[in-house]
Order: sequence, then C-alpha cells, then structure tokens
Amino acid sequence: MAIFKFYQIYRSIKEELGEDMVLKLFPEYPTLPDKMSSQEQAKLGKLITDRMDELLDKETISRVRHKHCCNVPKEHIVKIKELKGRCSSIDEILTEYSDFLSPGHVKRHENSLTFSFGWGKCVCGMFRKLENYEPVSETWCECCNGHVIKIFNMICEKNTSSKIIETVACGGKDCIFEVNI
Repeated sequence: MAIFKFYQIYRSIKEELGEDMVLKLFPEYPTLPDKMSSQEQAKLGKLITDRMDELLDKETISRVRHKHCCNVPKEHIVKIKELKGRCSSIDEILTEYSDFLSPGHVKRHENSLTFSFGWGKCVCGMFRKLENYEPVSETWCECCNGHVIKIFNMICEKNTSSKIIETVACGGKDCIFEVNI
C-alpha cells in the first residue's frame, strides 16, 4: 500500500476527474514504494501540485484537494462537542475553541473568522518534519483548507467556506485562513 497521503490524493483525483486525469496528474502512483523519506515525499507532492496547477482550474483543484482532506482530530471533536453542550452562543464557543488552540487562534469578524494554527511551521504531515524545503503552490495547502472547513462546519452546524490567506508551505510565517460563516 502506498503512503496514505498519496493514496488520498490519488483517490481524490480518480473520484473527481477519472482514470485518464489521474494518469496525467499522478503517473507515479502505481509504482510508489511503501516508504519514502520526508524530502522525497515533499518533492513528489510539489511535482503533483505543479501538474495540477498546469492542467486544472482553481475550482477543480479545490474540489479535488478538499475531497479526502485530513479529518478533524478526535481531541478537537471531543472539545467542540463539549463546548457546544456547555456554551450559550457561537461567540462563546469560538472564544473557548481559540483558547484550546493556543498558540493558534480564532478571531471573529462580522460574517467571517480568521483562523490560525499558530505553529510557525507547516502543520501538514508532508512538510512538518522538514527543516527546509522549497515553497510549494497553494494547491498543496487546499487540503488543509478543506480540513479547516470541516472544523467550522462542525462548530457552526452549517456549510462554511474558507480561503487561504497565508501558509508556511508557500513561504509564509503562519497558516492563516479566512472562514466565511
């Protein structure tokens, strides 16, 4: 079995765009080894996203990258359920969830939120272990954006949307998203 994150990319492309496009975007998949160094994984991730940027429009990229993004961690699900059971307003939930995220944060605006992981390094398992890497396309980070959407869909109990403001993998200082609620 290939490395799980690459399986998820392959599966997302195949389900959204079909077999022909998965062969164009990720021809390496059938011969991937079970183990790769972090540097090799980052290099392959960059190659795949470069191809996606060349062949797909932004909306399609988002659809593919959001399809099988990382799930909300169990500890966050437990915390969100606890806050929803205890707090009397969405603002109170967001304030307490922000405290839970520290050093990350959630800042409320009228119809949107600014969400930050606050790590000062990439939160994605693909890049987290690397000290240095060449910045990648925002296309890679759309997976994390899908993860953020899952979090706030759960908190707000409705469909939300999000856009990337800045990410470490793309050369930024933090991973920051604007979430429309």
